[in-house]
Amino acid sequence: MADNILEVRGLKKYFNTPHGLLHAVDDLSFNIEKGKTLGVVGESGCGKSTLGRGILRLIDSTEGEVLFEGKDVLKYSKAEMRAMRKSMQIIFQDPYESINPRMSVGELIAEPLIVNKICKGAEMDKKVRELMDTVGLAERMINSYPHELDGGRRQRIGIARALSVSPKFIVCDEPVSALDVSIQAQVVNLMKDIQQETGTAYLFIAHDLSMVKYISDRIGVLHLGHLLETGTTDEIFENPIHPYTKSLLSAIPTPNPIVEKTRSAESYDYATSGIDYTLGTEHHIGGTHYVKCTDEEFAKWNV
Repeated sequence: MADNILEVRGLKKYFNTPHGLLHAVDDLSFNIEKGKTLGVVGESGCGKSTLGRGILRLIDSTEGEVLFEGKDVLKYSKAEMRAMRKSMQIIFQDPYESINPRMSVGELIAEPLIVNKICKGAEMDKKVRELMDTVGLAERMINSYPHELDGGRRQRIGIARALSVSPKFIVCDEPVSALDVSIQAQVVNLMKDIQQETGTAYLFIAHDLSMVKYISDRIGVLHLGHLLETGTTDEIFENPIHPYTKSLLSAIPTPNPIVEKTRSAESYDYATSGIDYTLGTEHHIGGTHYVKCTDEEFAKWNV
């Protein structure tokens, strides 16, 4: 579709281990529309971060295509990819590990501008202050260092760095999971505001389904490298089909203490479920809602 900024086709990433090949990402296909957010959820170790890094070519993929504005970035030369970095950025989970602790806030935000030769001198200083204002960092912090700031402000530096090159697409790799709940809300609201202003598309990676529900237009449920279920936020929350999706949704706590005391979460164990992800194919539920399963499983679940 013409509105898709990103199309992933059959993406795979396998790692060699002493026990054989680890299928971290196994034949994933999906689209992200311009100015929209796809939330990818799943437990730790399911392949979410590997997927994000594979799309950006921070790691080499085993197989597949990543079409950004219709062109496969996996076939780009180093020079082409370097230019593409302006359009595709990432916000990391731990801001303290992704920034240089010896650089001040101003220097950290200016670094991408210098590396990409976007501006310099007085123009760069003005741009840095504008970015600080955009992400809610007080101008007085321009000479502060990361260790002097809390986690929320450090993450705002990471967001400002990503925004500095005016990207069209950002991989948000669990950008709020290391932050306090109150700070999480501030950062996610900031990201929503930025998206409305700039039209930037997000791949929002998280294990917190309630957070994904708040920010995402569409959701993809990932487990053991397989994309098990996709749909709009409403489709996934109102009519979950796959047992793994149901287990994730049932784990979300409710604000009613009476209900919470009597509520029981659904358990899911792939090893004993009798489900083989490698045998599943995409089945249409309705609208834009799809689930990966066998014909027999589909007949059993979709009732």
